[in-house]
Amino acid sequence: MPNSDIRKGGAIKQSSAIDPQQLVRMLFFIELINAGSITKAAEALNISTSTGSRWLSDLEAELGITLYQRNNPQERLTEAGSFLYSKFSEITDDIHLMINELTGFTTETRGNIKICCTPIYADKVVLPIIGEFVEQHARVNVQFTLTPRGMDYYKDHDFIITAIAGHASNKDSELLLVRRTLLTQKFITVATPAYVKKHGEPLVPKDLINHRCLYSKALQNDNQWVYKQNGTTIPIQIVKSIEVSDAKMMLNGALNSMGVTYLPEFVVSKYLEEGKLISLLNEYETDDWLVNIYYLPQRFMTHCVKSFKDFFLLSHRDKINQFMGSSRVNSERLD
Repeated sequence: MPNSDIRKGGAIKQSSAIDPQQLVRMLFFIELINAGSITKAAEALNISTSTGSRWLSDLEAELGITLYQRNNPQERLTEAGSFLYSKFSEITDDIHLMINELTGFTTETRGNIKICCTPIYADKVVLPIIGEFVEQHARVNVQFTLTPRGMDYYKDHDFIITAIAGHASNKDSELLLVRRTLLTQKFITVATPAYVKKHGEPLVPKDLINHRCLYSKALQNDNQWVYKQNGTTIPIQIVKSIEVSDAKMMLNGALNSMGVTYLPEFVVSKYLEEGKLISLLNEYETDDWLVNIYYLPQRFMTHCVKSFKDFFLLSHRDKINQFMGSSRVNSERLD
């Protein structure tokens, strides 16, 4: 009778069960390498930094080898650490994929969804959609984070909704994420009548170098505004500037006559109609402003996340039309 301890390939089976606590410590090690520090890895797993440090030490003691060189910032991973990371990270990817696929067997939508959204788009469009979704699915929990720099956090969220100028939109092309454009608008250069009366009106784009301008790197990626005339692109590097965090701050600064700013049409249209702002450099075309949503390919989604994605894309058009008025919208069809 064949020895039952011999595998088909000839290797000896381990007689003892795998220690689940050791697996947890190995999962922490993978998170440590991905996050870049013990503190960040501990935060991601919702444990204390001291617990994470102890888990790493216990894992190294159990294996009898050094995996991570705490005192060598130039080369953290040892050869053994690199081997463990390369092998076990593949296993964890397979585990996550299997869990996602298993959720497809349930008929109930339940679980957690993490959404990161640009502030200017959050309260009037995204938040109402979230509210309607959780009303229908009581066992869904949503973590909704607002930041103008959503792409900095794409690894930690299921959905990133972010706004960016068209000339900077290709910087995300290397990410292994699905990108859908939700909204496209043109920028408008604006200031208050009081500002123009005091400082004069810029007549050509290069005049902006003599004006105080409000900009946000989160929106433009740099302090560059793009104009076009007769097929020629005219990028203007803003010199005298006030850098703020997002489009809302740009708008508030302009309304307080702090300077000239460059914002999407729907942000400023109300104030143009009311005469609180005036449009400048109207003989020039401007760059596109894009709102994009990013998410992992469907095969990596849980049933819960996929359900929200479908619900969001189905509901988005109506919400943005309500917010802006259908005549002002140029949104992509999301069938």
